[in-house]
Amino acid sequence: MSRTPVLAFCGSLRAESLNLALLELAESLAPELHFVGSDLVRHLPLFNTELDADTPASVRQFRDVARAARAVVIASPEYVHTPSGVTMNSLEWLMGTGALEGKPVLLMSASPGQTGGIRGLVGLFPPLQLLGGVLLDPVSISRAASRIDSSGGVLDPVVYQRVEFAVDELRAAMVPA
Repeated sequence: MSRTPVLAFCGSLRAESLNLALLELAESLAPELHFVGSDLVRHLPLFNTELDADTPASVRQFRDVARAARAVVIASPEYVHTPSGVTMNSLEWLMGTGALEGKPVLLMSASPGQTGGIRGLVGLFPPLQLLGGVLLDPVSISRAASRIDSSGGVLDPVVYQRVEFAVDELRAAMVPA
């Protein structure tokens, strides 16, 4: 049986990102889902509509993955109370493609601070709604460095349960093929 493709990416390029660990935790809880796209975002050029005349291969591939996906999972850090530039750049490349139209979108953030990165996630609501995504309840993990480790190990069972619940919600929101 083939796994269901899900556009899933981390808005941090750090190898030991807590957000990447959160994304990997979600993936581990959904063996029937195939998380794709995270390796592509680091190769996307900065968004520039002038490049659409000769669309870079990395952009074409990212758009194809997004179109084929049945859902979206984004783990994005919060930088200066906004989504990361990596996350925004990735979404900007999907403008006008219809790739996210009607697809459930799970947003997640892990932050060492008290707010868990929620301000950055809230900044993603308008562009994702504009792109046609159907937003699910976001996951925001505060004091993340003491609750998950950079290798995806869960140090707090509440975090595991919250991500497990979110993945279940994502499954339930996916329209059958």
